[in-house]
Amino acid sequence: MGLVIEGGTGNGYAAAVTSDNKLAIEGPTDSREHHTNHADGLAFNLMFSATPTNGDNPFLYVKNTSDDDLVIEGFTLHEVGSEYFDFKLGDTGTPTGGTTITPANLNSGSGNIATGTFENAVAITALTGGTTIQRIYHLTSVGETLYNFEQDVILKPNGVLTVYAQTGGTALAGVLIFNYHNVN
Repeated sequence: MGLVIEGGTGNGYAAAVTSDNKLAIEGPTDSREHHTNHADGLAFNLMFSATPTNGDNPFLYVKNTSDDDLVIEGFTLHEVGSEYFDFKLGDTGTPTGGTTITPANLNSGSGNIATGTFENAVAITALTGGTTIQRIYHLTSVGETLYNFEQDVILKPNGVLTVYAQTGGTALAGVLIFNYHNVN
């Protein structure tokens, strides 16, 4: 006879194994996002708005200054015209011209605040060198759309995300949806 896994309550029950040789369990599951919000209070929405000038400078700047990974799930975008947006990782420099925006915690019982630098403006300058990771074509008139990053975007500590509107001149608003994931 092999190893037997017994219950820890002293009732003598042993764990069952399926015909596929897998441990038979019944357990609650929830998404990592739900757990991060519910148990840890580390889920946030970052509301932004701007009328970007052009594609030379980002209108949104996010730098993770926490010790944990910042996981970007997606974003909503409300725009009054067609535009395309480039999302970049790794821009360097000290952002100039941005206004600080404060992410909202999505757990009303949590006192946690987002740890990072969060700015938006018509043009945030003094940044260079990022790599475009996503281009979103918002081809619509007035409307709001939810965009999901299928693989999520991970900002390691000190990682930077910037967002550029390529044409510019059109008012927009949106919400960046993110949480923190403790890597330990």
